Amino acid sequence: MEDYDRFVALSMLTPQAAAAQRRAVFLTAPQFAVIETAPGRRLKASLLQQTYMNYIHSNLARRVAADYYLFLPGEARLRPDALFRLAMAAGGGRELLYADEDALLRGRRCRPRFKPDFSPHTLLCYDYLGRGICVSRALLRTVGSWPGPDAARRYAFSLRAAALAERIVHLPFVLFSLPPEAPCTDPGPLKSFLGDSALLLPGPVPGTFLPRFGVRREQLVSVIVSDENGSDALKSTLLAVEQRMQLPRYELVVAASRPLTPFLRALQSSDVPVVERPDASPCALWNAAARAARGRFLLFLFGGCEPLSPDFGQRLTEWAALPDAGAVGPLVLDGESRVLSLGTVVGLLGGLASPGFGQGEDIVHSSAPRLLCTRDVSCLPPWALTIRRDRFLAAGGFDPDMDHVGYVEELCLRLGRRGLHSLCVPSVRFRLPILPDLGPSPANLRRCRDAFCPLLRTGDPFYNPNLNMASSLPRPALPPRSPLHLHASDRWPPFFCDP
Repeated sequence: MEDYDRFVALSMLTPQAAAAQRRAVFLTAPQFAVIETAPGRRLKASLLQQTYMNYIHSNLARRVAADYYLFLPGEARLRPDALFRLAMAAGGGRELLYADEDALLRGRRCRPRFKPDFSPHTLLCYDYLGRGICVSRALLRTVGSWPGPDAARRYAFSLRAAALAERIVHLPFVLFSLPPEAPCTDPGPLKSFLGDSALLLPGPVPGTFLPRFGVRREQLVSVIVSDENGSDALKSTLLAVEQRMQLPRYELVVAASRPLTPFLRALQSSDVPVVERPDASPCALWNAAARAARGRFLLFLFGGCEPLSPDFGQRLTEWAALPDAGAVGPLVLDGESRVLSLGTVVGLLGGLASPGFGQGEDIVHSSAPRLLCTRDVSCLPPWALTIRRDRFLAAGGFDPDMDHVGYVEELCLRLGRRGLHSLCVPSVRFRLPILPDLGPSPANLRRCRDAFCPLLRTGDPFYNPNLNMASSLPRPALPPRSPLHLHASDRWPPFFCDP
């Protein structure tokens, strides 16, 4: 990753900060058992430099009693404030803690892994929690086993621990430097966790997986297509859907934002529902079409947005059918195979933008391949969206006041407050050659600012605060930003400014 040496130099713990940490008094000072999962000398040496000293050093063969257990290889090197930051985060009954990490190669720190906040669906694609996992004594007792020295046993432990933990905390600091390790390519741990009904396919890079879940193929899917890009775009989308839809039961619904054309009348005569609301806002039109649809799943598509994956309906609905899933979106490319959407990050590029935006799919694959795994995101864009109809209606549909920009993203945030996750599934690919002109009004821009204000102040939880918000590709922020103060209250990105 570019500029990481400079990032490391700027984020070093200063002597003044180290002295202040050593003087700190904790109301409840947890004791850590630092468990060596493989022999080495660096771990013990870096423990002696810690600013927080309430720890026990042990290994997998010798069981000790402590409040929290941190599992690391013996050749790992801890940042001097690693245990201090873990102790600061451990209060309030938190059961599982994990932090960012990098690799230690010939004494040099490289290959940083800047992780998102807890993302249960990302964990089903690869062991993104990594080797610096810290669990409470109660959770370790509930799991009933310790992670082993190999990647497969550690992945099995992480899956089970994360499923049983109620309070999981991500520390957005690079606390651990670890020796290089081959990724876990054994699907056994994930297969045991998901059960026999799940199918596991290889992911975009070794060590990643593409889970496929069984879903009843006879369930009706309603594909709702808007005509905002004109009749030609609408025709291309309807044709692509009919050519590539492999589900046996689906219906087409057209959301018409203009008076009926001969083509729309022809669709009506072919028993295709056409919801005509020329004077309605886009949100009101989508909501009316959703109420007219009969399917268990709704797939909202902008006219001109065409599926490229032949089994797109099955893949999207199987993720949308999960008990904790809200909205589900695919990878969307433009006419030149550049990324339009891999999920939306609030605040990226000064507004609502996608990681990899404007970059070729091959560039994203080479520079940040794990972005192409299924991921939890804060919100999704409007080009292609799948959601269960009952969840859409229970949430109140799209907010009619968000009339042009941000209405899908705002719905995703409301679903999140209901405990439902928004997911990006990049294994499903769509193409949108021509972007519609949304033309936001001043009132809509103010609504955007109000709706997304919390994430602008604290940072998008699924985009690590150590990453540069001015770059669409993951790069370190220079200088490093404080995770608690990502945006000054008096500075709004240009996208959200009042006109």
